[in-house]
Amino acid sequence: MASVFQHSRSCCQQRLSRALTSTPKISSPISSALAQRKYSTFSIFASSLSAQPRFLHVNTCTPHQSTTKRHFSPKSPFEQPSLFDAEYERLRLRRNKHIRMHPDGHGKDILPGNYVIKKHPKTGQERKVILEHALGYFWALKELSLTDNKPILSNESIIPAAEAEKFPTLNGLHCLNDEVVNIPDFFTRNNDSKDATAQCTLVALSCKDFGAKLLPSWTKPFDDVLRYGNGSHKYETVRITINEGRIAKLLSPLIVSGTKKNVPEEDHGRTLLYYGDAGEMRDILRMHNIYTGYVFLVDGIGRVRWAGSGEGSEEEVENMIRFARELTTPPRKVLRQSNTSGPRVGKMVSQHD
Repeated sequence: MASVFQHSRSCCQQRLSRALTSTPKISSPISSALAQRKYSTFSIFASSLSAQPRFLHVNTCTPHQSTTKRHFSPKSPFEQPSLFDAEYERLRLRRNKHIRMHPDGHGKDILPGNYVIKKHPKTGQERKVILEHALGYFWALKELSLTDNKPILSNESIIPAAEAEKFPTLNGLHCLNDEVVNIPDFFTRNNDSKDATAQCTLVALSCKDFGAKLLPSWTKPFDDVLRYGNGSHKYETVRITINEGRIAKLLSPLIVSGTKKNVPEEDHGRTLLYYGDAGEMRDILRMHNIYTGYVFLVDGIGRVRWAGSGEGSEEEVENMIRFARELTTPPRKVLRQSNTSGPRVGKMVSQHD
């Protein structure tokens, strides 16, 4: 290393001497100044070469890293930190575990925050990838064709009361009668007794017009059989339209006027509009696909007891109505049997007993 440095120093000194001995042609004061600056630069460099070489060692490695390798921040997207951080765990635990995802849909693979897990084709290392980047920007439309507009499947039975989870909170919804409400408090506003069987609410949600057109297949039979039938005070239908994005907020007057024209006046107090980000609520209810419609049965204390999506079939609608009736049926009182031993009243007992 020292011989190479001495050789380069001697070469530079020879070039400097040849430059100083030669008489450059100076045709103007500007050329003279440039020449003097050039010679002074060579002089400074030569004087630095005549001094003893000194090396500066900068240790950029941590004590646990080897100093013989260079460590870079991971440029490859496959080199990511742990996937299970605190925020991810918090959102994952809040998801409703009783909602059935379609086996052919993409929803079952979507992580909180709209991510999916991808594997490197060569190394096999896993990483988190944004949903649109992994599946394409039209993944939701493809999923509708794969699942027949049903990203989540209808529950085949009522979710047990002990395992049922609360409907997620969403504040600042606007009724068509100019009232601002919060859910799930709005669903239980008429239940003063706080009894789970006092009422049942069918919540119909949509984010796009296509999904809104699928909801009447659920709401109309529910209204005809339960809301307008016997015991109608126990049943209610609430329609919610989610409008995400800044443009939707600016166009809210037009959205309200258009919705009022399509909704009967008697239902204006039960039709809610929301403007803003509802991503966390949609993730909890597994509403990843915004192009279809979703329905939920909520009991008298705001718990989700049944879920469905897409267009309701005849069998699904019959099950929904049957489940709604079961949710408003008070549990039967079971008489406790006495375990006390002894003779029955009126039985003759001998003295030997």
